[in-house]
Amino acid sequence: MLSDDDVDEIVFRAAGNGDHRGAAATLETLAERPDTHSETITRASLLVDAGSQYGLAQDWSEAVRCYRAAVADGSTCPVDPRVWLHDGLLRDGQAEEAGSLRTELKAARSADPGVYEAVAESLEAAGLLDDAHTWFTMGYHRCERAPVPDFLLDLLLVGRRRVRVALGHPSDALDEVAEDYMETVGG
Repeated sequence: MLSDDDVDEIVFRAAGNGDHRGAAATLETLAERPDTHSETITRASLLVDAGSQYGLAQDWSEAVRCYRAAVADGSTCPVDPRVWLHDGLLRDGQAEEAGSLRTELKAARSADPGVYEAVAESLEAAGLLDDAHTWFTMGYHRCERAPVPDFLLDLLLVGRRRVRVALGHPSDALDEVAEDYMETVGG
């Protein structure tokens, strides 16, 4: 059975030697070997990791292919694989499909702060700051009463603050919470 450490070793090796395509191919091969999967290492999680490696190689069409396969697979993943598909679509210039996927993700009303953070950061990276602001803010409000660690909510507010500064918005009460958090952690 594969462990998180096994997957980390593949990823760390690629980070050291730059062979992200090779790492992606290895992860895809492992994704097709259910006998090696575990509760935390699933076909979908391995395909997301493979997509991430293709992304590091700047091969967004291959990344999107892996992310689509992860979504279609439906096995468990640490974060909804649709957020990575959304990122890949944006980076691959498929903004219309990414927008449709955002609508689907929004309608799902997830209580996972990671979903909102990933979508918001993808939007921020694409220069869609107003949309990023919406996703950081929406994520905070949808998750603030969810049973999640407070620091995950704080990270949403830190991202929100960063985008608000870039947009030239005046500071508000949530920005002050973000600033307090950054002072506490030394940011």
